[in-house]
Amino acid sequence: ITTITLDSNNIGMEGARHFAEALKINSSVTTINFHVGDIGIEGVRYLAEALKINSSVTDIDLFTNNIGTEGARYL
Repeated sequence: ITTITLDSNNIGMEGARHFAEALKINSSVTTINFHVGDIGIEGVRYLAEALKINSSVTDIDLFTNNIGTEGARYL
C-alpha cells in the first residue's frame, strides 16, 4: 500500500494520533489524503512528529481539517 485515503472520515485528533503512531513504523506509504478529517491543530502536530521519523511520505493533503496557520507551522 502506497496511498491511504481517509476522505470524509472525521477521524479527529485521536484518530490522527493513532494514525501517526502507525506512520512512524511504516515505510511504504508515500501519499496520505485526509480530506475533511477534522484533525485540528493537535492532530496535525501528531502527524508532523511522525513525519520527522517517516521518510517515505512525500505527499499529504489536509484539505478542510481546521488546522489553520498555527497547525500549518508544525508542518
